[in-house]
Amino acid sequence: MMPIFGQTIKTASGDISVLAGEKELSVTFGYDNMNVHGYPSEADFIKDKVRIREEHKPGLGEKFKGSWFADRDTVYAPLFIKHFNHAIPEKRKITVSINNPNAKYNLHIQTLWVYPGYNVGASQPSKIEVALQLYEIANPENIVWESKSPTRIKAKVAPYKRELRIGAAYSSLAMSMSWLLKKKAK
Repeated sequence: MMPIFGQTIKTASGDISVLAGEKELSVTFGYDNMNVHGYPSEADFIKDKVRIREEHKPGLGEKFKGSWFADRDTVYAPLFIKHFNHAIPEKRKITVSINNPNAKYNLHIQTLWVYPGYNVGASQPSKIEVALQLYEIANPENIVWESKSPTRIKAKVAPYKRELRIGAAYSSLAMSMSWLLKKKAK
């Protein structure tokens, strides 16, 4: 439970100190049943944004829809991994990557809610709510640590591009996780 610029990841159960001494950590991301701020569901959000873009210029709506889903693998996960790996001090280095075959544990990040923020003259950083679970890869039912849910993370910046605004929230999450590990998994 270490705040990073006022953001705290709190433990609901288990002990994250099992990562003490580990050098490798696998990470997975989930987006099932995610909600988007201001809409009853993610599907409703996408439908609305596609309609608006298609009215403006045919083809833009489908392009938006494709990028909305692709950004998860091309922007959010890479930014989380980059900032997590950069933030951990060398003397306690643990490297996180997707599908790491050398890792004993996996950190699953389940995104529950997204506020995309905006940057159109005025700006508002994005926010995400996540549930975090750490489990043994060899025995996925053995959840060794989980965060209180939901954990809300606010981005520190609000870039012009939507995917980078949301990605900035995953960068903030990575920094918060690195501070938690620095404190609890020495």
